[in-house]
Amino acid sequence: MRNIISCVAGLGSSIRRARLNLRNRWRGRRKFPPFVVVPLEGEIVELPPARPELPLPALLARLAPLPPGPLSVSELRRTFERLALDPRVKGVVLRIECVANPAVYQSLRGLLARFRSDTGKRLVAYAESLGPFQYYLACACDQIVMPPSAEWNVLGFRNEYVFLKDALDRLGVGVDVVNVSPFKSAGDIFARNDFSPDSRAQAEWLLDARFDELVRGIAEGRKLSPERVRELIDCAPFDAEEAVQHGLLDAALYEDELDRFLVPEPPVLADGRIERLARRVEKIAPALADNLRRAQQSIAERERRACVNLEAVRRSLRVPIVEYAPKAVGVIKVEGLIVPGASRRLPLPVPLIRDDVAGSSSVAQAIRRAEADDHIAAVILYVDSGGGSVLASDLIAREVRRLRMKKPVVAYMGGTAASGGYYVSALANAIVAQPLTVTGSIGVIALKPNTREAFEKFGVHRVALQRGRRAGLFSDAEPMDEESREVFASLIARAYDDFKRLVAEGRAIEPEALEAICGGRVWTGAQAQERRLVDALGDFTVALEKARELGGLPSDKRVAAIIIMPPRTPVLPPAFSVIGHPARAAFEELQALRELLSGTSLWAVSLWHSDVTR
Repeated sequence: MRNIISCVAGLGSSIRRARLNLRNRWRGRRKFPPFVVVPLEGEIVELPPARPELPLPALLARLAPLPPGPLSVSELRRTFERLALDPRVKGVVLRIECVANPAVYQSLRGLLARFRSDTGKRLVAYAESLGPFQYYLACACDQIVMPPSAEWNVLGFRNEYVFLKDALDRLGVGVDVVNVSPFKSAGDIFARNDFSPDSRAQAEWLLDARFDELVRGIAEGRKLSPERVRELIDCAPFDAEEAVQHGLLDAALYEDELDRFLVPEPPVLADGRIERLARRVEKIAPALADNLRRAQQSIAERERRACVNLEAVRRSLRVPIVEYAPKAVGVIKVEGLIVPGASRRLPLPVPLIRDDVAGSSSVAQAIRRAEADDHIAAVILYVDSGGGSVLASDLIAREVRRLRMKKPVVAYMGGTAASGGYYVSALANAIVAQPLTVTGSIGVIALKPNTREAFEKFGVHRVALQRGRRAGLFSDAEPMDEESREVFASLIARAYDDFKRLVAEGRAIEPEALEAICGGRVWTGAQAQERRLVDALGDFTVALEKARELGGLPSDKRVAAIIIMPPRTPVLPPAFSVIGHPARAAFEELQALRELLSGTSLWAVSLWHSDVTR
């Protein structure tokens, strides 16, 4: 039976390869200009937004008029793979008009660097204006072009922080802050008028790391020394011609001049048959000769065209023929503020509005779905969150702990994976981040507003009736008294200890070494790797490769990454869990024995009985 299934699968694979080969041959017959223009516009994200599971048949769901979401690095990766494969494409022109977080810019830069090194095809960046990280991305190209009237405005970075204490005091609003982590600065905006010394030091080292990476990227791409790059940034802005002279741009040209820049030598027609025919009929029919010459000029102009838009040729590009592994890697997103309950994701994307709430129950349901799916060999937990609720973070971490006992989990950090974002990542088998990912912030803080003076100022009178001495513990009607402050301090101290224990367990760091990297300190991905909080630096492909390795998937086949959505029908966790149970070690030994003997028909081991039967 297995041989029959194997033969059928092999036949299906052969038919698919033959069909794709035939399609590629048909597509390869069309001719188009050698340079393809790829627009990078609007917001760019790491992963495509997951489509809601509509209660429609597959065909109707495909035809539903859903507006497109933001462009993703994953989609661009597939596009560049096809551009690399097609021999008709000699180069790519990038129109850079995008915005993204620093980690996404690093993913894009890595994608362009691999395209250049693997194919040798020419990459040209064209932009009307470039900010610091847009120029950082452009420096991954062979050449950078801007219009003559443009300016090179890479001036560095400036972060401005707003402190609201005095403004809130004037309104009669106070904010009580209880903090056991000196670098946890979330409350400073409400309770201070300036940085604390620790918070300022932290903000400085994060800004230094970002600026150093900008300088390094420009120096590497433009073949300049870091000192020279810093000097040019300090002397900016420059007009386009000055930027060319300083080696920051390669040309100052309008868009209609790009063709001549890309293909400076006009093509020579293969023969002069049209011209010879025009000469023959010139005496008999001058008008026909003129028409022939105009047709020849039109053909020459069309062949001289160097660029074509991606959308005009997308369906004509060759498709890579690859063989996929029998199992896939699931991708579960944790994006935005972490809160209890559902993610409350909008069913359709709305312009200028982004869903920034990751609900613990939604994430837990997605994890349980991946756990139960035998087609999923490993899971990537994509985390792009600055934290949130302690409870919600712990509930997600619990699901990750359960999942990793059955399938390997790789945490891939986006632009931010700090505080609760790191909490949910800590128990993964491996953690991957970009060098400029903002992570860490291992600490806990409590904030409680006090609006009593504001109500009195506006003549609003509140009367409270309560039963229970601490029934008003979380009320904003009164400031914290000494007893309330002690209660909050006890709560967050316990949560902080739990946080540190979780990190010590997940990262195998000695508890006594933790305080130097915790305390609410925020690190870049590169700094976190030095402190053993992150295992590897890189983009999503690095995380996918790690998941492939841990999941035991073959290295000679491509691994599909599938975004896992919560099921419409809630899934309950397994009825029996050994996490934290005294018999866990014995259970794991018995499980290992069962797996060892599962390949033979001589023995059967029951996990629920002590006897072994023959």
